[in-house]
Amino acid sequence: MDLRKAKRYPMSAAVSFCWDPGNGILQEGQGTTLDVSSRGVFVITESAPRVGGQLELEVYLKSPSPESKLVRFHGEGKVVRTSKKGRESGFAAEVLFQSEGPDSPFSEYGDRIQ
Repeated sequence: MDLRKAKRYPMSAAVSFCWDPGNGILQEGQGTTLDVSSRGVFVITESAPRVGGQLELEVYLKSPSPESKLVRFHGEGKVVRTSKKGRESGFAAEVLFQSEGPDSPFSEYGDRIQ
């Protein structure tokens, strides 16, 4: 039985993120989204923050416009779970996203992503 609160959408986009592992020194990581929903994101990465940890992240999407500009979503949230399958690892985070530009679907409503 699936207990998710929102429908997930498969999406591969570049992600950069940072977090404080508890020692006051920010750690940085990069990855790729596996999926996105209206409540959060799952990121495939080599360096996953700990469960419960606060993080900031940026998701970079290509615009569907002919100019192919990047749309950047900035989010803050917390890690709700981590996963490791073979050589691949990642984390799921509940995130409040904001974007650059007034045409973003997140800028007006402040939807939560998970």
